[in-house]
Amino acid sequence: MKHQYKVRKSKVKHVAIALIFLLVSLGYSMNLYADQLMVEERVLVNAPAKAVWALIGGFQVLDRWHSAVHASTLLGTGKDAGDIRVLALGNDVHIVEKLELYDEAAMHFQYAILESPLPVGNYHATITVKSVGNNEAEVIWQSTFNAVGASNDEVKKIISDIYLAGLNSLTTLYK
Repeated sequence: MKHQYKVRKSKVKHVAIALIFLLVSLGYSMNLYADQLMVEERVLVNAPAKAVWALIGGFQVLDRWHSAVHASTLLGTGKDAGDIRVLALGNDVHIVEKLELYDEAAMHFQYAILESPLPVGNYHATITVKSVGNNEAEVIWQSTFNAVGASNDEVKKIISDIYLAGLNSLTTLYK
């Protein structure tokens, strides 16, 4: 009887430890995504979608249409997952990004930030061009990320302002 009690007590202890570990792990993983933020900005451009995609659809061409980017250096073809681009922003500031998906036919690509002075972590973004008529396109720039070192609202505003600066320059280019 005494031996049976020790076995049960030992099993209960192991189950309790496993349950605590599971709850801590689950709480930690939920916390990782609890602060996952999203920003999405859109703009209509007075040009056919294919023409807009021809300008912005290359992973390495952000410097052609976003005034904050002075140069873009590509490591790879710009169409393969894993390709790297290094964006030069001036004052020796750089952002290193990795292409995650490139779909020419759907006119969109996805990328992640690997290194950046921006207060973000786990940053993944998509740029998409959609036709909304013969001579009009919609450009959508969206991302998910975590705020690092600043409030959620501050970081969302920073990312939104970056997107809007680039998207608004597109409307100017196609006036």
